[in-house]
Amino acid sequence: MQLLFPELPRGSVDVLPGRPHESHDAVRWFAGETGLFASSGDWETGTGESAKVWTREELAPEIDRITVTRQWLRAIASMRGAQSQIKRALASEEPREQISTLEDLYDDARDRAEKLVRQMTELGMDVREGDPRV
Repeated sequence: MQLLFPELPRGSVDVLPGRPHESHDAVRWFAGETGLFASSGDWETGTGESAKVWTREELAPEIDRITVTRQWLRAIASMRGAQSQIKRALASEEPREQISTLEDLYDDARDRAEKLVRQMTELGMDVREGDPRV
């Protein structure tokens, strides 16, 4: 990333021709995390004067594969974390309530992961069987 954006974090870079942005914003756009800033001249001040306002363009949710992938990987990591905590709790003979709470955390993470797999499948993403290495 530093080769593409050597003036991190605040140096200016043209992400597209004629579209200068600060380097940190350009990195986030390049990584698919966020949209770019765009000026909008259709705002008015309290006195009725036209005002230029910068707003962030939103990524279209129907094509945002980065966010859903990151959420899925976090859900998988949460499942694995809960599994290891359950194993430790069982080995140290923790109270049943604590183990049950950890099992609930695991189930919630699994449900999130399954929902995200369905969402990724609807986006036409390549989702294979089995958990990824996270």
